Amino acid sequence: MDEILLVDDNKDLLWLVRSLLEQEGLAVRCAESGEEALSKLRTMSFRLMITDLDLPGVDGFSLSRIASKIVPRMPVIMITGSIAPGIPEQAEKAGITKILAKPFHFREIMAAIRDIEGSGCIS
Repeated sequence: MDEILLVDDNKDLLWLVRSLLEQEGLAVRCAESGEEALSKLRTMSFRLMITDLDLPGVDGFSLSRIASKIVPRMPVIMITGSIAPGIPEQAEKAGITKILAKPFHFREIMAAIRDIEGSGCIS
C-alpha cells in the first residue's frame, strides 16, 4: 500500500496526526517543509498528500501545483488556520481536493480520506 505524505512545519502536529493515522492502519511519511515534501514526492510513491497551507518556502498551494506535475491525480487535503475569502478558489486552482480548517478534529481527516477513497481517486 502506498503511503500518505503528511506535510507541516509544526513538529508536534506532525507527530500527533501521524500517530493517529498509523493507529488507523495507514502508512505515513512526514515532511517539515514544501521542499522536503517535493524531494520525497520525486523518490517515493504516495497515495495522498495532506499539507498545511502556511509552510516556510514553498507554501501549500505551490506544493500542490508542483506535486500534481510529479504525481498526476494524487489527491491533496489542505489543512489551514485561515479560510479567508479567496482561499477555496485558490485551493481549487491548485488542484486541492479538500480543505480542513484548523483546529480540526481527527475524525474530519479520516472522513476526508474515506471520501476520497470512496470517490475512486485513491485505492
